[in-house]
Amino acid sequence: MLFNSGIFFLFFACFFCLYWLMRGQLRLQNGLILGASYLFYGWWDERFLILIALSTACDFICGLGTAGPRYRRAHLAKAAGLLLAVACIATLPTIATSWIYLVAILGLLPVAWLVLRRLDQLSGPIRRKAYLVTSIILNLGLLGIFKYFGFFTESFVQAFSSLGMNVNESLVQIILPVGISFYTFQTLSYTIDIYRKQMQPTERLIDFAAYVAFFPQLVAGPIERARNLLPQFENTRQWDGDKATSGALLFTWGLFKKIVIADNIAPIANAAFASPAEAAPVLMLVGIIAFAFQIYCDFSGYSDMARGLARMIGFDLMLNFNLPYLSRTPSEFWRRWHISLSSWLRDYLYVPLGGNRKGRLLTYRNLFITMLLGGLWHGAAWTFIAWGAFHGAILAVYRVLSVDAWLARQQGPTARSFSINLGAWAVMTVLTLVGWTFFRTQSIGDAFTAMAVAGSAVTSGAIFTELFILPQTGQLLFYLWPLLLVQTMQATTGKLEFMPPLMRASEQGSVSLRQFAGLNALLFLICGIFFLSADGGQQFIYFDF
Repeated sequence: MLFNSGIFFLFFACFFCLYWLMRGQLRLQNGLILGASYLFYGWWDERFLILIALSTACDFICGLGTAGPRYRRAHLAKAAGLLLAVACIATLPTIATSWIYLVAILGLLPVAWLVLRRLDQLSGPIRRKAYLVTSIILNLGLLGIFKYFGFFTESFVQAFSSLGMNVNESLVQIILPVGISFYTFQTLSYTIDIYRKQMQPTERLIDFAAYVAFFPQLVAGPIERARNLLPQFENTRQWDGDKATSGALLFTWGLFKKIVIADNIAPIANAAFASPAEAAPVLMLVGIIAFAFQIYCDFSGYSDMARGLARMIGFDLMLNFNLPYLSRTPSEFWRRWHISLSSWLRDYLYVPLGGNRKGRLLTYRNLFITMLLGGLWHGAAWTFIAWGAFHGAILAVYRVLSVDAWLARQQGPTARSFSINLGAWAVMTVLTLVGWTFFRTQSIGDAFTAMAVAGSAVTSGAIFTELFILPQTGQLLFYLWPLLLVQTMQATTGKLEFMPPLMRASEQGSVSLRQFAGLNALLFLICGIFFLSADGGQQFIYFDF
């Protein structure tokens, strides 16, 4: 169920009306959120629900165990009940072929009971750490099996083929559950924060399950921390017209970025990357630039839609993008791009590795490892690993040269300061495009070929003679100008959400100029969505991660 599909609009309209009819009834609202989230997630494949219920039940119990005091049998009964109920619902439509999943869950429960009894025999800090390790092993184990099993399939098949044994590759392939990378990191942060004593566990399973499966941000983030989002499920939410209006505006802007900008410039990138060796140099260069904006508008568009939907029902999700293509250094880029992931990697990987506290060499190592694993988080492919390694390397180089500190001293409205900052931005833009080339291509060899072809457009001078007569350049600029205009306004005003509530009259009973401009901007977005949206709804890029 895509945000840009008709079925989702029908789904959300029904949910929105029912949700606010329950105003002030917190448990009913959270129960509705949980049921709607499971319906939303099961729309792709109902079997995926078993995994998210398993992760929820595990971390609900492990969170209580990690906190120290022993949980009650009622908590175990609730967790087991949720898992069994979801397993029954998920297998019911295809019971003839899916009964094995239900049997596996029934077999898992007594094993889990024995493990928990063993953990309860431990004492003090050892017991707390044992529950934390259990949570980490289960969550990362599930993520590893379902996301990275296919990474070894080809080698597995080739190894057996060399022994004269033919293996059907389709038999060893596993379907990747949508959003597993996102909700796994989200549940992991819950138990880790409890272990660090940064928050207390919840004893209300419905609230925790709704937090894990919260449909606006379930499949592509932002990756929320429990200490930020979970308390919002525990507090009464009241109707706020201004929040609903601003949420609808944010959703509309995100939808525009996705189906008008990203989906319309996708064919340019696809044409260039289809065969980098055969692409015209200028087309390859334009294709790389097109992909940079495609992935930004696609992913930030989803984040805006998620935040807008959440805001309409009384929740505040974290900002996930902050004008990343205005960055002058790699560290600044990662403070602006996919903020929820980069901050997660910083807090739960980079800092535990030692951060910058153990000398320069170990700091560079920690940066490289963090970004390497960040690349691997995106998928089991050498191109993602190369992309992460590339960003880790340039982060380390910039740190060695103290570029961030040097740029911080280049302030003030002088020509020298402006030139230095502009040059730093230009260099970082090129490095970002190099990184996206690794990210987009099917192999590392194709990435180097694409960069060589695009580079020849500059060295040969073709960029000066062919760039603006290329039809794809005009197409790219046609769809990008609204984004460039909006982001220029955001950068100059410092307001990432510049449109005010639209229809509220001023004290004199008239509509202000800003409100009039906001209304026209909304009408422009709506008209663009209706008349300029690309044919056919395309899946969001980050659904594959």
